[in-house]
Formats: sequence, C-alpha cells, structure tokens
Amino acid sequence: MQPKLDRRIERTNQLLENALVALVLEKGYEAVTIKDITDRANVAYVTFFRRYKDKDELLVKMLEAVVEEISALANQMTPDYLTGSHVEEGVVIFRHAQANHRLYRLLLSSPGALPIVKRVRAAIAASILHYCDPGLESSVPLEVVAHHSAASLLALIEWWLEHDMPYPPERMGEIYETMIIRGTWMGVLTHDADV
Repeated sequence: MQPKLDRRIERTNQLLENALVALVLEKGYEAVTIKDITDRANVAYVTFFRRYKDKDELLVKMLEAVVEEISALANQMTPDYLTGSHVEEGVVIFRHAQANHRLYRLLLSSPGALPIVKRVRAAIAASILHYCDPGLESSVPLEVVAHHSAASLLALIEWWLEHDMPYPPERMGEIYETMIIRGTWMGVLTHDADV
C-alpha cells in the first residue's frame, strides 16, 4: 500500500514542478503565484502547502535535484583531468543540458535561483580541483582557475540554450574542450604539463 501513496505524492510533486517551470518560462518567476501553479497542475491549493511553504521552496527542491545530477556529472571527470581529450565529457554535459533544457533555463535565468547557481558553480569547481594534481604550478591559484572554468561552463550552457541549441552536443563537446579546458588551463600552467 505505501508504494502506491509514494507514487501519488511523487506524481503530484512532478505536476507542481512542471507547472512552475512552464509558468516561469511563460511569464517570469516573480509573476507566478501559487494559485497559478496549482491551477496549471490541476492540484488542490491546500495540497501545495502540504508539501511546500512557498514557491521558493518548490523551486529550491527542483533545482537541488539538478544540482545533484550536475555534481554527479562533474564527479565523472577523469582523474587525469588536464591530459587527454575532454570532448566526451563535454558531450555528456551538453546532452544532459539538452535533455533537461527547461530546468537549465529556469536555473540559469531565474533571479530566485541565484543561490542554487552559486552552489552548482561551487560543486563543479570542487570537482575540477579534486582531480587536479596538487603539484601543478600555475600563474593563477588553481581554485581561481577552477571557479573560472565552472562559471565559463555555465555561461556556455546558458548561451547555447538562449540560442535554441544551434549546435549538437557533440559539437558543443568540442567547443567545451577547446574553450574551457584547453583555453583556460593552457594559459595558466607554468610547467610542462601535457595539456
């Protein structure tokens, strides 16, 4: 019996999330009311408050799931981060953005999502730093380079989505490697690392 209830709760949560995303993309986060969300989701108004205290909490819960997925992707980066090809890594990231484009748009364009964007950036930067050889010599502190790389990746995803994904994920993987991995890291490393 319990799994059936869990599925109903999950389904209701999904309806509320889908409604919020659609409404925010239509008219902006600030203009969306809880009544708008429940009407669009065809869910009772009181049901919303059984799950969330306000629309900010709904947004945070949704985007936290995206943060977890992005963090998991970032943690799949090769331990040999600065050597070899990173095209496939970029392809995986852009395929994820493509499959979840509505949530990424919400994440990258909603003023209410700014704290979550900061967490995403920090998670990506931490993953990059995790795989950097601590013996690397750099003209710029590695934590600065990692945060710059994370911010650049999010900016590239945002540009791609704002322009309706004009290039396939495979091409974006190449661009990711050229601009973010090689373009950033080659300019700051001061020893003979094979970048």
